[in-house]
Amino acid sequence: MVYTIIQELGSGSFGKVNLAIDEHGYQVAIKTLEPSPVLQQAVANGNVSMEDLVKRFSREVKYQSKIANPNVVRIVGHDISAIPPYFVMELADCTLQQELKKDRTLGSKPQQALFDILTGLEAIHEAGIFHRDLKPANVLKFTSADGGVRYSLSDFGLMTASLGETTTLTPSGAGGGTVNYAAPELINNLKRATAASDIYSFGVILFDIFGGGANRVPYTEVQLGGPIGKIASRCTKNLAARRYSSIADLRADLFDALSSEDVKFLSSAEQTVIELLENNDLLIEQQWDQVFVFIEDNQQNLAKCHQVFKAFRNNHLEQLKNEAPDLLGAFGSDFCNYIIEGEGGFNFEYCDVLSDKLMKLYELGDVALKSLVILSLLNLGASHNRWVVERRFMNLAGQELPENVANKIVMDVEILEFEFIRFMSHVERSINANSNSLHPILQKIIVR
Repeated sequence: MVYTIIQELGSGSFGKVNLAIDEHGYQVAIKTLEPSPVLQQAVANGNVSMEDLVKRFSREVKYQSKIANPNVVRIVGHDISAIPPYFVMELADCTLQQELKKDRTLGSKPQQALFDILTGLEAIHEAGIFHRDLKPANVLKFTSADGGVRYSLSDFGLMTASLGETTTLTPSGAGGGTVNYAAPELINNLKRATAASDIYSFGVILFDIFGGGANRVPYTEVQLGGPIGKIASRCTKNLAARRYSSIADLRADLFDALSSEDVKFLSSAEQTVIELLENNDLLIEQQWDQVFVFIEDNQQNLAKCHQVFKAFRNNHLEQLKNEAPDLLGAFGSDFCNYIIEGEGGFNFEYCDVLSDKLMKLYELGDVALKSLVILSLLNLGASHNRWVVERRFMNLAGQELPENVANKIVMDVEILEFEFIRFMSHVERSINANSNSLHPILQKIIVR
């Protein structure tokens, strides 16, 4: 493919990004490895070799190409052997940094950007990769032909798939990442980066949006008021072990904070149960009894358990698995039925929170629960056209699905009169999936 360079879009220490047009007239962004004068001097001084830079650039291309997620910028072509080496990306509208300069609150609707960033981080972390330089300038905004907006992570230049491959390429000898956003453990060495380092950077982005334009001291814990302040503070704890341990928990807390409203409890029993779950990582037996009595009393209308289901966190599910697996199964069944009964009626961002809980239930559950979880993911993703959830369904329901779970799904589809074919047809159109990728036993549902 031949590309015609139109203009430079930006540059950094390692290279430039140019607007270009391909042979078919489509606009793209091309990133080339063109070291800045400072980095060229580092090469001349023997601090780093051009060979090392090319290898690192090549790794960036390989890693980014392997992550098929709409919230990670897609690479559409590359030529590492060219002089200079380059890769081609889809062209963005702008960066999050540019948007924040115009309006730091994003029109008082930052949810899309924040949840898309978390989805992108989750995708790279699941691949064993850490970003190391998460900041608004490395978050790109895209608008589709139908007007849909998404934000995607870019600039894998400071990323690596293993600690052993990391080398510090900052010619000044400073630590990795961008000072205002980097976690304190990166001050001296990129090799100390973990998923928690990216969560720290996300906490600083929260400060950018909700901090009123105030300045902050780099490498310190964010100080903000209100529910968002608690989240930003936990993201940016000096000790990495005290930060959020998972994107799922961070996403759940962020959703609660951004959708917070004066909750009107249906009863004092509901208020008691929600406060128990929100204020305790672990519950004692009598407290669990209160939780499950409330759920049992609302079996005929599980939508009344919405706030209770929302208050559950992974640590609660893990405790049930360890101490009362039967109760885990009971909760999982009710939670899945709540999702199926609420078909198409959930907030778009809340779908990701629900699917996080479903994935945890799949991890912890028995065959019966795993079957219900997979059907719930299919229902949730297809009925809300939520690509992230649909991809999770396809990943679980693929060729590696245990045969006993596949057989249970077939049984549940028949007994529950679950519209598997209708939902699967939507998934095929939505994310260009193929039913042939399903487990062979599940494929039989479609060809009946």
